[in-house]
Amino acid sequence: MKNNTIITTLSFIVIMFFASCGNKTSESKTEKTATEQTENTRYQCPMKCEGEKTYDKPGQCPKCNMDLQKVEEMDEQHNHDSTHTNH
Repeated sequence: MKNNTIITTLSFIVIMFFASCGNKTSESKTEKTATEQTENTRYQCPMKCEGEKTYDKPGQCPKCNMDLQKVEEMDEQHNHDSTHTNH
């Protein structure tokens, strides 16, 4: 009877150990993905004063002083505008 209790307790500890390791792994993957997204974010003038030039940090366009926008946001706005044109 005492052996069954010890085996059950050890099994529980082992299961909890592996379960907690799995959570830490997925958290570190999420953190890494967020960091990679921040590093890969590009900004561009919405008026495209400098053509297709992009920047790695938000700020203002050196030519027109408009706030730079994320490139993906500009793509979404362009797609939204092109789907709602009047014919």
